[in-house]
Amino acid sequence: MKTVADYMAEALRNLGVTHSFGIIGKSICPIVLKMVDYGIEFIPGRHEASSGFEAAGYALKTGNLGVAFGTSGPGGTNLLTAAAHAKANNLPVLFITGHQSITELGIPQCQDSTSFLADLADMFRPATLFSKLVERGDHFGTIFNHAISVALTKRGPVHLCIPFDVQTEVLEECNIVIPERESLISLANIDRVIDAIQAAKNPLIIAGKGINRSGAHKELVQLAETFNIPVVTSPGGKGAIVWDHPLYHGPIGVGGSTHGDDLLNKSDLFIVLGSRLSDMTICNLKRENHPATLIQFDIDPTFVGKILLSKTIPVTGDLRDNLVHCLNHIDPSTITKREALADTDYSEELPTLKNLSLASVMSTLSDLIPYNNSIFVDDGSHGFHAAKWYKVKKPGSFVFDAYFACMGNSIGMAIGAKVAAPEETVLCITGDGCFMMLGAEINTAVCKDIPVIFIVVNNKQLDMALKGMEKTTGRIDGTLYEVPMDAVKFAESLGAKGYKCETADEFTAAIKDAVALNHVAVIELLTDRDEVPPTAHRTLNLN
Repeated sequence: MKTVADYMAEALRNLGVTHSFGIIGKSICPIVLKMVDYGIEFIPGRHEASSGFEAAGYALKTGNLGVAFGTSGPGGTNLLTAAAHAKANNLPVLFITGHQSITELGIPQCQDSTSFLADLADMFRPATLFSKLVERGDHFGTIFNHAISVALTKRGPVHLCIPFDVQTEVLEECNIVIPERESLISLANIDRVIDAIQAAKNPLIIAGKGINRSGAHKELVQLAETFNIPVVTSPGGKGAIVWDHPLYHGPIGVGGSTHGDDLLNKSDLFIVLGSRLSDMTICNLKRENHPATLIQFDIDPTFVGKILLSKTIPVTGDLRDNLVHCLNHIDPSTITKREALADTDYSEELPTLKNLSLASVMSTLSDLIPYNNSIFVDDGSHGFHAAKWYKVKKPGSFVFDAYFACMGNSIGMAIGAKVAAPEETVLCITGDGCFMMLGAEINTAVCKDIPVIFIVVNNKQLDMALKGMEKTTGRIDGTLYEVPMDAVKFAESLGAKGYKCETADEFTAAIKDAVALNHVAVIELLTDRDEVPPTAHRTLNLN
């Protein structure tokens, strides 16, 4: 007979999970050790939040379930941020936390996860799609089946809190059902979608991160080319289409181009593909210019049709499945192809600065790295510089969360992605503020020989906060560090190769050497502190 831990480990292995991430502790030991016994490698992190981000990067790259562990009490609470990040990004991650034995419930214990202190099952509910305390071994199968089904079909995180004695409980049988992928399509509105596109004079496709999450890059291009519709990208949708495609008209919103935002205000139909239309995307859309009609594709209906004043045609379910279904229902003989826009040049002049310009670095980076790459971008000024200036050559290779916007997430995400795709060149673009939060995770990459290249933008300040506060309040309280970090020394102390760059030529040499080295590398960019980030559209109202 097998224990609950046996059944879980066997099921995850059969599901195709090859790695798990976390920090071990007494309350979670039985399951972690069983997973290792069943051939699933455990990668110990330096902070549970980073381990959660690593599981998310693994899930994003594989399209499969990511698994993250935290022990009871604070181990679990440290995972909460990563769970919310996974929910905001529609990433299927199973978060597993420990709990004291049910037979000892009510006895005060170190790292308590019960309702007497830190009730993890309750805490994780708003940050996941499903969260449950497994109180009995004979309940495990039903609860586990539901959890993985929700994670993989609804595309989001789930959480199970499993007491120590439940993990070791012996079961005569346990029916685990591995869910198969099913098409999730919206049949009702496809004809309305096609009719609305045909009737529109100035339609515009807004490609969001849903394109990258569902792998619908080919379908996006097919839709745009079929009707000759211009495409713009949200900050998180960057990379949905290659930068030099004739129908691509640049990014919009924070970090966007003036040209793209102009199109946003001149269109009578938005075709929104996997974007919530947050303030980071539509900050430059004037209320009087909301389009007459909105077609909104999204797996999550929470905000569909609720942001703009437009007549909305909702299309819920998997984005790629719905686009395939829509494209298969188009009769080419009925299409009158509209004229392409004459002006497809959305480029803007790079700034001229005394010291190293981050915009210039981002505009040339894709020319310096192999085509088979993935770039994970942290939140802050550096992230929006990348969203504006980086030239995506490989569809889906640019990953940026401007919605939940958790500082430091890309450090772990890049590590998890490299674990899942060791053949790719994986880079992380982060800032000194993000790096000081979770930069110790570089040692995880060093210990397990996971050769990610980390580019640390060091302008010795919380740049996005500083520039925004200075503009709106005239104050910069809390945005400067009196003793700035030395990212190279820190990286070298963790076992990574360090490079310090103050010029574009130094950066070019460093990135080429780091790619060839195939070892964990940290490239510190000492950029111009006065460079204005492309975030000025978003204002802070303190009234």
